[in-house]
Order: sequence, then C-alpha cells, then structure tokens
Amino acid sequence: MRNGPAPLTIGVLSGTFAHQVIFANAGFRRMIVSHRYRLIFIKTLKSAGTSIELELSRHCGPTDIITPIFPKIDGHVSQNWRGVFPPWREVRSAADLRKNVRECVRRDRFYNHIPARFAKARMPPKIWISYLKVCVERNPWDKTLSHYHMFRNAAWHRHHDPELTLDRYLANGILCHNAPFYCDASGKPLVDRVLRFDRLNDDLAELCDEIGLPFGGLPHAKGDLRRDGRKYKDVLTEKQASEIARAFTHEIALHGWEY
Repeated sequence: MRNGPAPLTIGVLSGTFAHQVIFANAGFRRMIVSHRYRLIFIKTLKSAGTSIELELSRHCGPTDIITPIFPKIDGHVSQNWRGVFPPWREVRSAADLRKNVRECVRRDRFYNHIPARFAKARMPPKIWISYLKVCVERNPWDKTLSHYHMFRNAAWHRHHDPELTLDRYLANGILCHNAPFYCDASGKPLVDRVLRFDRLNDDLAELCDEIGLPFGGLPHAKGDLRRDGRKYKDVLTEKQASEIARAFTHEIALHGWEY
C-alpha cells in the first residue's frame, strides 16, 4: 500500500475519460486524484465513470478535490475543484489555447471528462509521474449502443432526439471515442492501466486491493437509458458492426477488442 497525504477527487472532459482524477492541491475539477492512494482516475464516456466517481469520493478528505457531476446526483458534494493554471501548457493548436484561456478565466482547472494530456499539464509533474494513472475502456460495439441510447433517451443531453435511429446516429459521426481522453496527440496512452468495462468489478477490486483502498462495490449512479437489454450482437446488423469497427480502429488496435 502506498503512503501519503489524504485523498482527493477530480473529474475529466465533457462531451468527448476521461474521464476523473483523485488529487489534492487547490483548484482542480472533475477527476479523482488521491494523494493517500497515489491514484489518478481519468474518466471516460459510457464506462461507469460516474459510479466509480461516487465510490472513490467516499474516501476523500476535506482537502481533496471532488468535482461536480452532471446531471446532478443527490448526496454528491463537490469541493476544492476551482483554480487557475498556465494556459499555454500542452497547447497543440489555436483551439487548444482558446479552450485553455476560457477555462483558466472561469477557474475551471479540472472538469468532467478532462483529457489526460490537459490534466497532466495542470498538475505538478511530480504528481503525474509518480501516481498510478487509471481509466476504463469498453468494447466499441457495446459502447456505441450505450452511447446511442443516451442520445435517444436522455432528455438532459444536448443531442437528445427520441426519434433517432441507429443508422442516423452512426451517420452523424458523433461517436463515443474515449482514446482522446487517455492518449496523447500521437495516440499513445498516457495512463498506466486501462480497466475493462466487461470485468470492471473484478478489475477495480484488484486495483483497490493493490493500493489499499477499501472497495465495497460500485453504486448504480444513473438511470438505465439503454432500455433494450439485448446484447450488441443481437442488435447490430453486419453493416453497422463494420461501420463501428472502421470508426474505432485505433481503440480496437490498442486493446485487441473483437466483435
């Protein structure tokens, strides 16, 4: 078990893992960075990130960072997530710089689903280098169906469309790519470990045991937006499955997913 100061939590980038981080030091937002457990959790999309966030935040102290959750969940209290940062770090384009300046002005140092490369740039290098960095990834065909049902059934989502068909969702091209949350600009992972969604409880229990963090199982954080309980192989046509495979070539190559 790693020793150190008390834990803290933070989240990661909206609309695009990672994702969350556990961290302590003033001004971080929606990740979870724990000094006690020397853990950084990058929150990805459609991978039980909010449930993990809720579980990890139970072990955070008063100096830890807990970022806001959207949509809001009763009992979840955010703290210590605001702060300024050097907006020129990890800038690869004019769009990056504009984004960083806006977030710096708002004091949004960390936020829901912040990409790992921005999280890395906004925390002390010693912390990033020495802590265990973790995220969760999901089979792209299963993840795509879950993402589609969120667009179709989540009234709070900006892309909500109750008449949306799966073919039209795929044609829109707004897909659930998680690699940008935990990879650098060249596509190389910035995290130390990627937990698998399909065996998440086991992987998470093993991780918590390794770092000495108590784990009592994951809470069910959100309503069930995927009302069709069939497995993805029973839903997707051959054409749809092939389209998803082409769209997620990078993630499939990284993790060896198979249809």
